[in-house]
This record gives sequence, structure tokens and C-alpha cells, in this order.
Amino acid sequence: MCSGAGVGVVLGGGALRHKSTGEARFVLGRIDLDAPEPSAEQIEIAFLAHGITPHPHRTREVVLFEKHGPGCCVVDLASDEVLRTIDCAPGRQFYGHGAFSPDGALLYCTETDLEDERRGYITVRDGNTYETVGDFPSHGLAPHDCQFANDGTTLVIANGGSGAGRDEDPPGVSFVDVRDGKALDVLRVPSGAINAGHLDLTAQGDLALVSAPRDGYDPARACGGVSLRPAGGAFVTLAEPTEVVTKLPGETLSVAIHPQTRVVGATTPLGNIVTFWSLDTGALVHKLRVPNPRGIALSRSGDEFLINFGAPPRVARVHAGTLQPVDAPGNRRGFPSFVSGSHIYVDAVAAAYTSA
Repeated sequence: MCSGAGVGVVLGGGALRHKSTGEARFVLGRIDLDAPEPSAEQIEIAFLAHGITPHPHRTREVVLFEKHGPGCCVVDLASDEVLRTIDCAPGRQFYGHGAFSPDGALLYCTETDLEDERRGYITVRDGNTYETVGDFPSHGLAPHDCQFANDGTTLVIANGGSGAGRDEDPPGVSFVDVRDGKALDVLRVPSGAINAGHLDLTAQGDLALVSAPRDGYDPARACGGVSLRPAGGAFVTLAEPTEVVTKLPGETLSVAIHPQTRVVGATTPLGNIVTFWSLDTGALVHKLRVPNPRGIALSRSGDEFLINFGAPPRVARVHAGTLQPVDAPGNRRGFPSFVSGSHIYVDAVAAAYTSA
């Protein structure tokens, strides 16, 4: 991301319900925030998309993953077509996310074994044909999010882990060498009350993790949380200020690091709050009252946080320096987005799509 790259096109999964019949249909929502009058569009898909993984070189292609289900497909953003579906391995289900190798040759997908307590696997698929070429353990239960570290060979995996009161297979973050599937390191989540949900990384190796209450706690009333590990530092679940961290009910859902200011943004939908934290000190930097905030991501320029929120869903821009809403027409109310799912991905403008 660089200055002058614009805000970008926001993509995310959505579920639309017929007013009369109640029948649900699923879409990939899209809105170009660089347009003079941003207007939401939709692409029909067969399931509620959770994670969105862009192909690093075929810029018109993204892979969509269902959370806790068999759904996965490749969408062409230039033609608005589903190019193909991808099947999970027998006896398994997709768990929401995936990551391409930097060269685009391989796609790594989080999957769980339904007959073995959600034992985690990373299934490896060919980046062109999407056929399975192998797998390796995620080194935990219920793997969810995954991203490549800057070295291009270490896959960082958030494993949701076992339920409350169980020491075996606790929630944690594993660092796995994809060349042999061996764990280089496994970090246990510092708090025993939360799982390991979604993560973000910087090129320098800083880690931010957001979590839901661990299985066994009331998912609507117990608190989720935010855990940080600056590169070379300790892995800490934030506990201060108590008047904020004790009012993060349910899942803290989506996370984004702004590398320049070293500020971490996190959404907590049930708390109607977006919190911003210092990556280095863990101090609360700012908070915004936002109805049902869900996805958060950086703009293409890197100058803004983009937040998807509300019902019906909208997306708004927040300046990464001031952490205040950007002064632009329509922004304070937000722009209708069709994105009711958990995450957003920020893409280039449509003119940047190529046939590669």
C-alpha cells in the first residue's frame, strides 16, 4: 500500500433475505469507495463467504471460504462469475480462511476433521487447478485464520483450540514451515478464557490476535479480547483499561494493523465498539461507538481504516492518523455495502483487473 493509491473497492460476503418468503441468498458484496457516488453491487454465490483470499498474480481472481462448511469458490471480479467451486477433503469442512504462497503456486486452506474433535489441517492445493496436492497438521484444534509471514515460507495459523477447562490442545498461534509441515513455534493464548480467532501480521513480525470466548463460556455475555506480540516481545492479552476490556462481549471479530502508526484496530460487534490499541505498549489509543461493527481493513493507500458495520450493512472510512471519520460526503452515515459477513477485503479499482 502506498500514498496516492486511493481508497479501494471493498469486498465481503453477505446474506440477503426475501422480505416475504424469508428465503436467504448469498452474495459477494462490492463497493468502489473511489467513485464519485459509491454504489453497492453484488455477485451471486452459493454460501455465506467468510474469508476472502486474493490470488497474488491473477488480480481478477479471489477465493471465497465458508466458515464451518463445505463452501469454497473462485470468483472472477472482472466478469462477475464464479469460475469454479472447490471441495474440501472427505470428512472435513472448511474453517473460513486460506492463504496463497507468495508466488501463487499453492493455496493453503484451513480445514478441520469432523470425526476427530475438529483436529486441524492445512490442505495444500495447486494455485492453478485448485486440486489437492497434500496437507499437514495445523498443530492444534479448529484452525481458523492463517497468513504468511514475510519470509514466504512460514504460515502463521490461529487454532481455536479445545474448550474451557481442558489443557490439551489449548487455543494458540502456530508458526509452521510449509516446506515440511513442522511447527517452528506455538504460542499459547495468554488468557485461558478466550480462543484464537483472527490475526494480522506486519512485515517486521508483529502479531495481533482477536478472540471470542472459549467454548464453554456464554458466547453472548462472556468477553472476547485482543492479544498482541510486538516482534521480539512478549505475547500479552490486554487487560487494561478494565472499563473497556470488560465491555467487549462475545467475539472480538476482525483486526487490522496500521504499520506506520503501529495502531491495531479491532471490532467487537455485540459491544457496538471499535477499539484502537498501541501495538508496542498495549495502551488503548482510541475507541469509537459503532453499531454492530464487523470487518475492518486498511484502505489501498494505507491512510485509512475501513469499517463495515450496521444492519443493513454500511462501510465507512476512518483516518488512520486521527482515528476520526474522514470528512467526505456521505461518510459519517456510511455507504450501503451488501456486506453482512464477518470480514472485508480491500481491492484495487476495477480498471486494475487484468486477464493474467
